[in-house]
Amino acid sequence: MNHPCSIEKPFRTYPISSLNIPCWFVGLLFVSGFLKAEPHVVGYERFDDGAVLYSELGCANCHGGSAVEVPRKGPNLAALSLRVRKEWVADFLKDPENGRKGSTMPHMFDGIPEAERETAITDVMAWLGTRPTKLKIRAQRHTNAEAGSAMYHEKGCGACHAATPDFISPHGKLEKFENAISHPDFRKKTDVKGLAYFLGNISTFRPDGRMPHIQLLPEEASDIAAHLWDDQASVPDTKFDVRTWTKADFDAIKRGGEWVNKLNCASCHDGLSEQKAALIKPISSGAGGGCLSDEPAEGRPFYDLSEKQRKSLVAFLKSEKQTSDDDGKLTLAAMNCYACHERDGIGGPVVETNSFFIGDEGLGDSGRLAPPLTGVGHKLKLEWIESVFSGTEGSRVRDYVKTQMPKYPAQAKKMAAWLSKIDSNPDATPIAKVEDLEAGQKLLGIHGGVNCITCHRWEERASLGIQAMDISNLDQRLQPSWFREYLLNPASYRPGTLMPPLWPGGKSMVPDVAGGDAETQIGAIWNFIKNGEGVPEGFPDRASGAFELIPKDRPIIQRTFLNKVGTKAILVGFPGEVNIAIDGASGQPALVWKGKFFDGYDTFFTRAAPFGDPLEEEVFEFEKSTAPMRFRGYELDEKGNPTFLRSEDGLEVSERFSGEDGKLVRTIRWAEGGAEPAKPIHPVGVEFETKATDRAITFTYFSK
Repeated sequence: MNHPCSIEKPFRTYPISSLNIPCWFVGLLFVSGFLKAEPHVVGYERFDDGAVLYSELGCANCHGGSAVEVPRKGPNLAALSLRVRKEWVADFLKDPENGRKGSTMPHMFDGIPEAERETAITDVMAWLGTRPTKLKIRAQRHTNAEAGSAMYHEKGCGACHAATPDFISPHGKLEKFENAISHPDFRKKTDVKGLAYFLGNISTFRPDGRMPHIQLLPEEASDIAAHLWDDQASVPDTKFDVRTWTKADFDAIKRGGEWVNKLNCASCHDGLSEQKAALIKPISSGAGGGCLSDEPAEGRPFYDLSEKQRKSLVAFLKSEKQTSDDDGKLTLAAMNCYACHERDGIGGPVVETNSFFIGDEGLGDSGRLAPPLTGVGHKLKLEWIESVFSGTEGSRVRDYVKTQMPKYPAQAKKMAAWLSKIDSNPDATPIAKVEDLEAGQKLLGIHGGVNCITCHRWEERASLGIQAMDISNLDQRLQPSWFREYLLNPASYRPGTLMPPLWPGGKSMVPDVAGGDAETQIGAIWNFIKNGEGVPEGFPDRASGAFELIPKDRPIIQRTFLNKVGTKAILVGFPGEVNIAIDGASGQPALVWKGKFFDGYDTFFTRAAPFGDPLEEEVFEFEKSTAPMRFRGYELDEKGNPTFLRSEDGLEVSERFSGEDGKLVRTIRWAEGGAEPAKPIHPVGVEFETKATDRAITFTYFSK
């Protein structure tokens, strides 16, 4: 089975005589561009800037002179023998295109005389096998490739990599992404547990941030690895595990280390040498020599550059090079931040990737796309930017956006300081200092205010409408001067935002609060967010238990989202404090408990209601049934007791529930003729009595 994320060896590595394919197909491959061997640098392909190419091919590591804030580095090679197959590494060193189409790794061995080349690679492999191996890579007991596919396509991988061909997003089938970064053939490169370990620890092995570190739980990383590896088994097959490389000869290891030093591998890969080689002045005359030569030479990296790439590098070398990235364009292009984010009208998802970004459609594009980076160093406080890059818990405020902001812990402090510096705005108008907490509390609310809580959450309280981000802690994240600018003109920051201009033209629409002055009102809102106590005016009174559902004379039936049941839960509370939850997908009982029933606040007032729980801690789960069932609705008798209807392989079955003196009575009936229904399931840990009659059986729970 050909996995959609694997690649075949490029055509140029095979003699045509060994390929059992028609000549017209070979020609088609050339026309389609599949055999393109030049390095694939997304930032260059998108923006055609030789400065980005110079950085991302690692030229600056030897020659210096790049304005990109975060240097491009090769991966950390620690514990390679535990993570990557030896044969794959050997093929990769012979020709990086063997490992991944469009690899930016140069051909380091092509300049070595052919008689020595194979031995040199073997010796370097021997040396690589000695790299630190103190890792414990444990496999998860179970994996789910289907769940991994969903996460791969939702969490942000699709911003850079191609989608699985048969994947269909909520916005329809995805466009073919010609500029996607290819995957290696994972089956040849690694095993599921090695790939999962890499996905869960990307910052360890790719600290330069070009491969972003999306934060994953171990089981999530394993599921995505199973998807990429195309392992459909729930328990990974260990016969495909990476085996520890065989121990090499001491002399071979020594020679390999000498080759590593001679080839200056430490310029790109950290941790290989204590000494850093001196910078080498680049040849600016172009293709006539140096690394831009179209012929390999010993001791010099060789790139299969396209003519366009070579010309771009020559133009860059001849130009008056900038020494710092003061507008952010080079660094954001090099790190491919533009794949998700727009800044100053540049970047953001392209047509082919836009459908990958999903979230709360009720918030428009703001509910599914990453926020703009325009002026982000002026927008956010330095400490908050650093926490976002570090992946600090609590730094993710848009939980309704499925695509996750990766973390870059090795670069967090540097990136935060750089963005704050280049976006500094000392001339920004400061926010008015207002001490009136009562005015801010009123303005945030719906009773004579500007109705912020209609759309925005406040701490644990859901908004009254769409569920935009929590605004109770904005003072911890935002610069007050930026907050002022945004409130006066939200569309200037994010065109198309659902956030309305509440002070159009700088004029207040609430004349009777804080003197009707826009600047004073904005200052009062900021002051309450920062220093106020309590909540904005207009939230329903939840603290008093006003929305607790209490069955008195008749049962109460409530549909909701419930933990351990799902999105189709049907709750029934009976007088006498006995309650049950039905799984509306199958019509089977799922939970039972005694005592308080349910709080309906979130169900009533939250547009995207969170999953709730019963109001008691002691809740009993029913056994699981594998019998195929179809829920067919329910009926109520004159006392309000429900009878749930379902079909079991054509057999019509009904279950009536009632509460009697603190006991739950359940009667199952089935149609005359045919088979009996599936064996009834019961709540674990609850005693019951049984009474059977013709085509009916009654269970009484909590009978003792």
